[in-house]
Amino acid sequence: MSEKLYTNTPMGEAILEALQQLNEEIAKLFTSAGPGSVRAYVFGGAALHIHTNARGSADIDVEISAATKLDLDEITVLYTDEHGDERQLVIDDTFNPTISGLLPENYQDDAIPLNRTVEAPLHAFVVTGIDLAVSKLDRLGEQDQADIIFLYRAGKFTIEGLKAHAEEALLGAVGNERRLQGNINFMISRLEELERP
Repeated sequence: MSEKLYTNTPMGEAILEALQQLNEEIAKLFTSAGPGSVRAYVFGGAALHIHTNARGSADIDVEISAATKLDLDEITVLYTDEHGDERQLVIDDTFNPTISGLLPENYQDDAIPLNRTVEAPLHAFVVTGIDLAVSKLDRLGEQDQADIIFLYRAGKFTIEGLKAHAEEALLGAVGNERRLQGNINFMISRLEELERP
């Protein structure tokens, strides 16, 4: 499955810049931090943009694994989007991926590296397109459905692959299993409708 990433767009570059600022902040706070001692996993609209070049976001939903809570209020990136409009991007330090009842067990292992220097204390990743889609099956609002369709049309997964991956995640899901299975079935049907002539 193709994992083309859009990190050279104005927003893609702003996401990488914010992660670089986070890396520098970690290096200042923890002078003895070894390479990869903090790991960040990008979800949400920022991950969707990296995977599809679709809608942007004013914040980066990021799961940060660190022993100490980091103060991320100072990390702000100003950039000009492709339409010439000034935008601001911040890191959302309140994001928690476990708010989704559906989260694939191996999403961290499967995530795609984003930062370029192995020696950096922060190793940043974007979750795979299929893991991002599965995480959106819990709430499954109109925007979530649109995001899943964007990911599908970008070739990030097959319908069969999404169904299998989501049902595997359902085995360890938190919440109403019947509702979650209903969401999976509904979204699979929507994707199948796209394929009908």
